[in-house]
Amino acid sequence: MMEFNLIITTQRGNETRCAKEAMVLAKSLEVEDIDFARTRFPGLLVARLVGDPLEFVRRAKRAMEKDPWAFKYIQRLVPVQKVCHAEIPAMKEAVKELIDRIPQQSSFKVVVNKRGSALSREEVIKELAALIERRVDLERPDVVLQVEIIDEDAGISLLSEDDIVSLTKLQERGLES
Repeated sequence: MMEFNLIITTQRGNETRCAKEAMVLAKSLEVEDIDFARTRFPGLLVARLVGDPLEFVRRAKRAMEKDPWAFKYIQRLVPVQKVCHAEIPAMKEAVKELIDRIPQQSSFKVVVNKRGSALSREEVIKELAALIERRVDLERPDVVLQVEIIDEDAGISLLSEDDIVSLTKLQERGLES
């Protein structure tokens, strides 16, 4: 699998259309250098873009909020700040590199999405959460430690709840207003 700093999900069978839609979105945000790769999992793409993936996702979200119905194939955009081998010791090292970015008074939770891994979700959460000396809040955390395991790779990020773009949520908000 290619090096990646962005995960994109779509409906099964729409991977090519999704990559094209994401390419158009990236160009509209003046991001010229972005590459996509399919994974062995239907509906799951990884991408590598030049620049900060978190800033890209935030900008993409603002663009998508304007007209969420204009997007047909992108379902979720997840920025990735660190990629490591999907083994607990390697993931712990990656998390240690990010911990200083969590303000002392912040609350957090750990979210693990795994595909193609025999690791126990509960064990990953327990091991990684033990490194973070902050208050746990599973309902309204200030920070989410997002762990995306894809086969042998783990993408790890510190995010706010709003830093993952879910097109379904944007469309639901559009219906409410």
